[in-house]
Amino acid sequence: MKTLKMLKKVLLDNNSKWTIIDELADSTAITDLKNQFILGSLKAPSNMLTARFPRIRVDRKGVLIAKPGVNRLAVTKLSPMPKVWDWRNVNGKNYVSPVRNQGGCGSCVAFATVSAIESHYIIESGQTANSIDLSEASLFFVSDRQCNMGDPRYGWWVPTSLDASIDEGICFEENYPYRAMNQTAQIPNGTIRTIKIKGYDSSSNTTQMKKWLVENGPLVADFSVYDDFFAFFSSGTGVYSHIDGDLAGGHAISIIGFDDNQNAWICKNSWGASLSHPDGCFLIAYGQCGIDDRMYVPQDVYDVFTKDEIPYDPNLLTIVNKGSLGWLLTDGRMQMRLFDNAEDARNGLRIARRHNRQCFVGRDNPRTNRIDYILEYWTGNSGLPYEPLTKNDCISYNYANVVATDLNNDGWRIQDGNHWMLIAHDMNDALTMLQEVERHSKICFIGRDNTRPNRKNYIMTYFE
Repeated sequence: MKTLKMLKKVLLDNNSKWTIIDELADSTAITDLKNQFILGSLKAPSNMLTARFPRIRVDRKGVLIAKPGVNRLAVTKLSPMPKVWDWRNVNGKNYVSPVRNQGGCGSCVAFATVSAIESHYIIESGQTANSIDLSEASLFFVSDRQCNMGDPRYGWWVPTSLDASIDEGICFEENYPYRAMNQTAQIPNGTIRTIKIKGYDSSSNTTQMKKWLVENGPLVADFSVYDDFFAFFSSGTGVYSHIDGDLAGGHAISIIGFDDNQNAWICKNSWGASLSHPDGCFLIAYGQCGIDDRMYVPQDVYDVFTKDEIPYDPNLLTIVNKGSLGWLLTDGRMQMRLFDNAEDARNGLRIARRHNRQCFVGRDNPRTNRIDYILEYWTGNSGLPYEPLTKNDCISYNYANVVATDLNNDGWRIQDGNHWMLIAHDMNDALTMLQEVERHSKICFIGRDNTRPNRKNYIMTYFE
């Protein structure tokens, strides 16, 4: 069994650029250090796409050095490539979110992707390193990945994590807290805001990687981990290069800078703080362990606000007979809701008069049957007297038991036990629907008994 003392001798004999500090006992076994850290990055198959919706790549001399908080299109001055770039200190400010720990779960790809996207958000918005904490769980487990080696869905690929960041997005840690164990894709708490990226690109050219780092922000990469890296991260200083030990697997990290003076990439890990790397960051030599075989750059981070609220004046509401089209609820400015008959219209008017905002979730979904994936609800207390309805169509549910369940390509199901209540296009819509559903105990409808060919256009939904 190899110990730190034995590894120190190997490092010395090979004139290594990194050394072991004396904080740990020489008798410490490398396997004991190895058991503290989990990997989980899978080698991307040769047929896997490595870019999606990439921006046009410009081949030019020099770089457009990023100015955090300033739109990149406004940066026009070409500069020479710097010798050193570190997003922990750009003009005295840190743009790298705090180190986090994946624990005993093979979720490093999610952590590396989230870390890079957090930094891009901070850079693009000009905020501080502590201003955002995204949920690695919402990226990893929502995509049906699993923690433990031997599980059928263990680990992940970097391109697929970036695909998920485009399609589903990432919610915030407070909405879906990470735990280092297999979690279901059921979201217990709602949110109206998630973060998405519009695309990503990748390259195996180190000059391009450095340009992206300087012009855009941190990258995502993976590399082969050998046994000596566990000792290096635990108690090593200097620039890592593989010297000794067996291959343990693949690991994903975020690349936050480079140092040409030391011929090294600056990386942010997801194993928490260690004795020799208190901020979770380390240096690895160019070309080592496949670190720069390919790197990925997230592009164009943006907020997704799923809730769509339209205010109105309840005193101006009226219903208008539109002949064969039915009865229209309007405030004189907007066509708010069609009804099949006069009784449905009167009941719809009475519900709308109780509130002052007509709301929707999912109106921007691109599905061919998009109306099935839209939730309508009404909110805001108008203060006007309640008028009784002439007929009720409500279904009671236990809000404490309501969950959102991932149906893969079919969207997300909002359900109370076996009762299927709603369906959402993606995680963002599901979270927002869930938040609304959990505030009530009845989902109600007006006009479900209409027999029109496009009957769903004549059904009004509300909650009690």
